[in-house]
Amino acid sequence: MPEELSAAVAAEVRRRLEERGWSGRELSRRTGISQRSVVDKLAGRTAFDLDDVQKVSAALEVPVVDLLNLPNI
Repeated sequence: MPEELSAAVAAEVRRRLEERGWSGRELSRRTGISQRSVVDKLAGRTAFDLDDVQKVSAALEVPVVDLLNLPNI
């Protein structure tokens, strides 16, 4: 995933977590993505891949396209 898009996804996921009052730990629990990996992805140290985006969208109960935040790129 291109760096710009990955950063946009991370920002959108952080925003949605904040809206719900969820921590990275809660997202990890709901997605099966390791807590360390969630922390790194949310901080922008590693990129969300498409499998991650699908798992996160399912956990947040939002369409994948909503996490891609395409208009802001």
